[in-house]
Amino acid sequence: MLVRVFFVFTCILSITDSVPLSEFFPYGSTANDQVFPPNDDGSTNALPLPRIFPYFNNNHRQIYLANNGLFSFLGPISQFVPTPFPLNDGRRVIAGFWSDIDTRGSIPSGNKVYYQIYANQSNTVVFEKAITYVQQYFPGERSFNPSMIITGTWYQVGAYSYQTNLVNTFQIVLVTDEIRSFAFLLYHDLQWASPSTSSLLGVNSSSEIGGQAGFNAGDGIIFEMLPYSRTSNVRRLVNISNVNVPGLFVFRIDSDTIVIGGCGNDSNLLFRPRRGSQLGFTPITIQGPCFTNTSEGDIKCRFSESILVDAIVISEFQAICLTPSVPLPTSINVHLSTDRGITYQLLPNTFTYTSVEYGLSSVDNAQVIILNRTDIIITIGDRLILGWYLSETTMNNWPNNRMRFEIEMWSVTLNESNGGITENSHIVLQTNLMPTLGFQSTSILIPSIDNNDLATVFFRIIARDNLTNTVYAGFNSQLIVLHDTTIDTSGSCQTWAQGQPSPLTWNENLLPCPLTIAQARVARCCYEPDPLCMENSYDSSINCRLRRGRSNHDELSAVACYLSRSTNQWNAGTRCCYGSNGQLITHGTGAGTDNRYRPASSPILHFFSDTLPFLACCLLNSNEEHCTRYFELRPSRRGSNSPNAWGGTWGDPHFTTLDGSAYTFNGYGEYTYLAITDFSTSINTAFNPSTQSFIFNAQIRTAPLSSFNNSATVIRGFAAKSNHSLAQRMSITVSRRDMLIIQRDNETLDLDATTDDTISTNNSLTLFFPEMTLERNQTSGILTLSWFIGVSIQITPISLTDGLVLNIGVSVAGSYRNRTFGLLGLYDNNPNNDLRTPNGTILGLPNTLTLEQIHQQFGQPWAIDPNQSLFYYEMGDSATNYANQNILYIPSFISPEPPASQLNSTLSACNIDPSLTNRSSWTTAQQTCFYDIAVTNDISLGRTSRIAAETVLQISIDQRYPPEFNPDLPLILTVNDSNSITINFTAISPYTSHITYNLIQGPSSASFDEQTALFHWQTSTLNNSETVIRVTAQDSQYQLLSTHELTIRSSSRSIDGGITQPSHGQITSMSSIFIVMNIVMTFYFY
Repeated sequence: MLVRVFFVFTCILSITDSVPLSEFFPYGSTANDQVFPPNDDGSTNALPLPRIFPYFNNNHRQIYLANNGLFSFLGPISQFVPTPFPLNDGRRVIAGFWSDIDTRGSIPSGNKVYYQIYANQSNTVVFEKAITYVQQYFPGERSFNPSMIITGTWYQVGAYSYQTNLVNTFQIVLVTDEIRSFAFLLYHDLQWASPSTSSLLGVNSSSEIGGQAGFNAGDGIIFEMLPYSRTSNVRRLVNISNVNVPGLFVFRIDSDTIVIGGCGNDSNLLFRPRRGSQLGFTPITIQGPCFTNTSEGDIKCRFSESILVDAIVISEFQAICLTPSVPLPTSINVHLSTDRGITYQLLPNTFTYTSVEYGLSSVDNAQVIILNRTDIIITIGDRLILGWYLSETTMNNWPNNRMRFEIEMWSVTLNESNGGITENSHIVLQTNLMPTLGFQSTSILIPSIDNNDLATVFFRIIARDNLTNTVYAGFNSQLIVLHDTTIDTSGSCQTWAQGQPSPLTWNENLLPCPLTIAQARVARCCYEPDPLCMENSYDSSINCRLRRGRSNHDELSAVACYLSRSTNQWNAGTRCCYGSNGQLITHGTGAGTDNRYRPASSPILHFFSDTLPFLACCLLNSNEEHCTRYFELRPSRRGSNSPNAWGGTWGDPHFTTLDGSAYTFNGYGEYTYLAITDFSTSINTAFNPSTQSFIFNAQIRTAPLSSFNNSATVIRGFAAKSNHSLAQRMSITVSRRDMLIIQRDNETLDLDATTDDTISTNNSLTLFFPEMTLERNQTSGILTLSWFIGVSIQITPISLTDGLVLNIGVSVAGSYRNRTFGLLGLYDNNPNNDLRTPNGTILGLPNTLTLEQIHQQFGQPWAIDPNQSLFYYEMGDSATNYANQNILYIPSFISPEPPASQLNSTLSACNIDPSLTNRSSWTTAQQTCFYDIAVTNDISLGRTSRIAAETVLQISIDQRYPPEFNPDLPLILTVNDSNSITINFTAISPYTSHITYNLIQGPSSASFDEQTALFHWQTSTLNNSETVIRVTAQDSQYQLLSTHELTIRSSSRSIDGGITQPSHGQITSMSSIFIVMNIVMTFYFY
């Protein structure tokens, strides 16, 4: 590995200036500091830290202060002549002035070393000063709220031996929020460079070793040294700086490398935030170059390859650029020019445009919300209250007393050429509104937009400098539909309908809907919650507003809808909606429909092609024929027991295969977890990643936790990649500091809040990529990675006393049966052959094998080739390391037992009845819980393992198939008046032949046989109406219920006066289902 040497960019300033004592962080007796007793070469005992202090990518819980001008972390330092960095003997130090300091001499009020550890933010002076330093000198960082501050102050200290005629005064300040750490070195007065007589007399000596300042990782590789260290000129530190303040140096020190504060150094080139609305006007703060002596137009940003924006210089350390709007969400590169656009420098990382949404913010926090909203549609003449949040960080970047807000309402339309949005005209609703810190709101009256019965609008709040007319920021709302009640929406509906092709031209090969909400909930491979209609929604006032049944129409209202994750070749998708009884709805406005465009893939096209027409034809239109026509063009999809598999890994790794086999494998290494081929395999097909083609490949990393004494391992990483042409590898690993590192290709993803100027309106953040989505639950930290090919991975971080463990749940589409390799087994609905080795050998059922046999014959062979690793590696780590550990590591193969003194607590934690001495009667959840506690002596790990195993069991229950009605049974039956109809509603169950049927809705004159499921009705005149029939089927084994809705419609129903004949309809003879006399029928099959 190459030695990494860093050089601090410094500004040479006045030779007389330095940091005045008044600018030091509070110190001395007035600050209630501890005083280090007078000594020579002494060090404190280990000072316990109330918070974690990250330094050089390691967490520390203790620190030592050395009299000789430094802090150390791994042990005391008494050496008085500094050894040049880098040091490789574990001396992890932060040196302010490492030299032979002697505090035994008498100096009035001086020769003192003070220190203090602050963990209580009640000392506002100290914490606010630290926050100010970070904000000022690291403007590209997200908001910093320190939880601990450590100060060490060397006040008028002399040199060895007892020398007091010349003294040095400096301070080291360390601040952290337990994730990021910063160091501030402040120099007030350096009168001596070393204890030698010549230095004290001010005569330079070539052999003199001056004080040493900087940072050392202790690995013999990484270090940072301040200028003039180890020379007599080290006294000049009081006159130079890396932030243009004489005697002040600031650094970020938590990662593998030291990041220099201030400006003028490539190591701190960055921008923030790294994502924002596609509507634009997000101010990104840029740090890196020194923005001094600049004129208007000197600094420019280039977004992608063509869009140029003039920057606004805030200070010498930062400038901001407003992002332009874009028609479609995307990720782009950002370039910076400091020479009026002659040359550009590529900034690290990309900027991601998040999709504008309709109605609410589900993928990120909101910028502007409507406080008094009661509906998903607004009407002309409504008085709305808009709310937004303004942070102190943002206000500090604005000119004092000159900023004013302007409230605008913008209309948008579909850009037909690219499927995106076009911002059209706007109306100014308010001006000259004074910004206030924190949450702010204002009332607005909604005006009309000329000749538009159903406009799409959003609100934008512009922050403008009244003196220069410069816009500093823009806050955007989500898209909102504006309804003019004086204009009938029928025209919009008819215009849309006339331009629509038959759904048969685009809705083939879409997934059927799960029959029950329980099935949809656990089929994560294939379905995701609809943000506009989801269980436990944060906004009950508008949740499922688009999926409420119409009164007097025999229609049910949805309580939750699910969207298909996959799409077909026409980019279409499916929406499946469920009623309060958990049953699929296929009739009326409460039902889901086929979407011409899948929302997650084409959100703008979906809104204008599916949602807006639904409003125009159904929800805002009293003409029933128009709504009927909408459902003909956007039909509901029937339910089916679509197969999908679930597996996972948790705790001290316990595996459940995709076919449900359970085993334990305590490997230490990186392994093929789930590889899916693009061809069907036989049982004994061997695994050869060099020659076989795979559409998906996932790997896991296992390693011991320090507290387990190498007796057990846990999941510490997951990585995967699909074969999509634009796919990139995804890597989620646990760092040495027990933090999650989430990488896409070589870029670390930022899942924190975009800016301080947002309002938390939901509990999740979602990032969209060409082949997948990444969602994080903001409360639990659960990550869900969903590939559009039908694979979803849920990663649950579990925080234990001694580290972070990853539990993994896997959901796979049923189409991948007979196509999987890896530790999750061969997926073919046969648990007997799950333990298939890479060479194609079937080992047998796990309960017929010992732990050692599973380890050596099945687990270890699935170790990956280091050259095919998908993982990210921290400095000093590599794929080869894990390949070696897989061979060398030998776990315990003996079934563990907890100490007798802990047996009762273990049984209690695992919910095991002490009287059940036969362990074979324990559930899988109880067994894995008991095992993990016995091996690790960690009750919390056992409990989380029990919960994980119970979750897998519940998923297997929710996946059970309710009775499925005959697939030839239609959803809509169009008939002539006055005919006799007999319909067979029989269903089949994989568990039993005994099924109970019930007619829960139908004509009062109809008859229904609950044993044979035959429905009979002598129709009277239908009078152009619809009659809804609902039949349930319930099996006798698990009491699983399914419902079929059938709508009988008169053939005389029309739109625009004609007979409605759907272009995809057909007249079919189906004697096994229908017994009909003198009847003309049109069946709708989906």
